[in-house]
Amino acid sequence: MFAALLCLPVLLMLTSVCLARPLRYSAPPQSCRLGQQPMPDLNALLLRSNPRVFATGRLIKGLYYSEVPKGQNAMVAFYMACDRRLERKPFLIMDFRSSQFFLDGNRDGCVDATGTLALPEIDPADFMPAVDGADELCNEDLISHRELKDLAAAPY
Repeated sequence: MFAALLCLPVLLMLTSVCLARPLRYSAPPQSCRLGQQPMPDLNALLLRSNPRVFATGRLIKGLYYSEVPKGQNAMVAFYMACDRRLERKPFLIMDFRSSQFFLDGNRDGCVDATGTLALPEIDPADFMPAVDGADELCNEDLISHRELKDLAAAPY
């Protein structure tokens, strides 16, 4: 009886570990203005790219997603990055299945512009003039204000 009581805390801990789900950043549901739609949900897809950013300075990072582990890429999401940190929300998503792009110029989670491209390929640099604050992302005066709110360190 005494041995069973000693094992009870261990069993409870193992059960809680087995039932625990991995932590992930979940954005709150978007409330877009009338006539706007939320950006496509990437959580239903499998991430196929490494989200870590190795370079310093300002850059664009593309993360590829697929529907199945060994299938073709279904979407690519482009994020602004600064000093090894990605912004939490992508500014551009390309759906390879429909050749449709979704632009979120102010990264509020709502589509600001959408369209269809003739070929299922995209250059995110072409969209940079429509992205708010892209040229100021790594500005030393602004980075301290934005770092905790808008940038997320990728897991190592």
